[in-house]
Amino acid sequence: MGFRDQVPQLQTLETMMGACMDLGFKGKSYVLLGGSRGMGYEAARVLAAEGARLTLISRTAAQVEGAAHQISDEFGADAIGIVADAMKPNQIEEAVSRSINRFGPPRGLLVTSGLTFHNGTALTTTDADWEHNFQDVLMGTVRAVRAVLPTMLEAGGGQIVTTGAYSARAAKGFLFPYASLKAAIINFTKNLAKTYGPDGIRANCVCPGAFATVRVNERIKEAMAAQSISQPYAAAYVMKEVFGMPVALERPGEASEAGELMAFLLSERAAYMTGAIVNIDGGTDF
Repeated sequence: MGFRDQVPQLQTLETMMGACMDLGFKGKSYVLLGGSRGMGYEAARVLAAEGARLTLISRTAAQVEGAAHQISDEFGADAIGIVADAMKPNQIEEAVSRSINRFGPPRGLLVTSGLTFHNGTALTTTDADWEHNFQDVLMGTVRAVRAVLPTMLEAGGGQIVTTGAYSARAAKGFLFPYASLKAAIINFTKNLAKTYGPDGIRANCVCPGAFATVRVNERIKEAMAAQSISQPYAAAYVMKEVFGMPVALERPGEASEAGELMAFLLSERAAYMTGAIVNIDGGTDF
């Protein structure tokens, strides 16, 4: 008789621990707008690893199709990439329709799209700058939610995760349009949670701080060269002095760190979380 047979409690404990790690994604459909790179892509990898069926949506064909292939190859997941521009009416709706035809009703939606172009101060930004941000930052999220919500409601519920920003609650003078529309996303998400909670819809908003984008990494490299300092010191300098963000961890975040949080909020394990505005900022003051 082996040791494990003599101590059956160990087998029971292992079974219980394994069950606790199950996030409930297996066999369910998830739509990820902006899922071909960065935080969205990292969230997609978590979902795929647990057997989710994924629809990645992005503006760039090569990028979104490549991301879907990579996820399929790495995890054996059923993943497709669809080209659509959330700034343009009907494109997201058509993409979601294709996803439903392929995978059935989505259990979750993640939106990470919305860039920081066309920004400036209250005096330097034009009507065109504000309109661009309105369409890209806010209406992209609104269109995606409107596309999935009726089917989610018919299926008995689902999870929606949107993306706000540090600047939505810690104003930046050079990001007037972007920050304003990210603040609108926070309100929109709260409204979804309150309005559709009784119907089984959970909605949460993730607010990232500074993350290791190409731009941030370039600034860190510049600081390393200019001041002859190591990467950790340069990262701390850039966070505080360049971006004005006194980050407790003294470094930018990694896309995978935000992606894992977003995946958890999409999961069945976050069953009592809704209407939350979740900071992932390395410890700042907002």
